[in-house]
Amino acid sequence: MSRAASCERVRVWRETCFVAGTSTAAFDAALDLTQRHDLQIWDAVILAVSVEACCRLLLSEDMQEGFSWAGLTIANPFADILHPMLRQAFQSA
Repeated sequence: MSRAASCERVRVWRETCFVAGTSTAAFDAALDLTQRHDLQIWDAVILAVSVEACCRLLLSEDMQEGFSWAGLTIANPFADILHPMLRQAFQSA
């Protein structure tokens, strides 16, 4: 896919979906996550902003499958066996 096509897809997703910004509180929570759970700062920011946006499930093939924090659980959408929350989301769709 060309860069232009990739950028256009991101623009469509941005207009279609809710985009959450990073707050000071989320960044502070991310700093705490990096210390308590040995996470990379940008992974921790994604987690903290997701929790602030009231997400319950975060899809990631890079973060730890099943990691749960503050009501948010990470699920790998490419795992051989889907996380129960992700399987339920697919069944509900």
